[in-house]
Amino acid sequence: MNENRIEKKFVLGKFKDDYLRKQLLINGFTQQYPDRNISSIYLDTLNYNFARDNINGVSERKKIRFRWYDDKFEKIFLEEKSKNNFTVSKVVNKINFISNKKNILNDLAKFLLSNKTKIIKNQNCKMVLKTNYKRSYWISSDKKIRATIDIDINASNLSNPISKLKLSDTILEFK
Repeated sequence: MNENRIEKKFVLGKFKDDYLRKQLLINGFTQQYPDRNISSIYLDTLNYNFARDNINGVSERKKIRFRWYDDKFEKIFLEEKSKNNFTVSKVVNKINFISNKKNILNDLAKFLLSNKTKIIKNQNCKMVLKTNYKRSYWISSDKKIRATIDIDINASNLSNPISKLKLSDTILEFK
């Protein structure tokens, strides 16, 4: 799947998601899908070039991640997201293997080493960060604008997975 779109993200601190849901409803949005949990493993180069570009505000940057939803380990995707200012291009490929919660990191590491895909070929990437959060999906009345609300955001550095960071921020994104 290839997708191009404009994205704008807002980090709203400790806003309650129910407040944002009400604001979206007032402005003609309806919930598009049931809420679901999203988990991602982010890849980066050995020198953390993707993270550096993001932190430095480089207008043309990319991120590569493995992603799955609601612990459905039979449906894992490899995504490459390229961003130029607010314009985003995303390439999504389903990975053809089944894992489980206990083995997911090892299975993804083996997949990465097997270098079976064009996305990670010649990138010399490693897995660096795991995130998970709950997302709700919204659509405008004219079906032209999508919105997502992310809450209960957790992250852990894969070189020290015991140390977890829980973020109380609420993220609102328009797409």
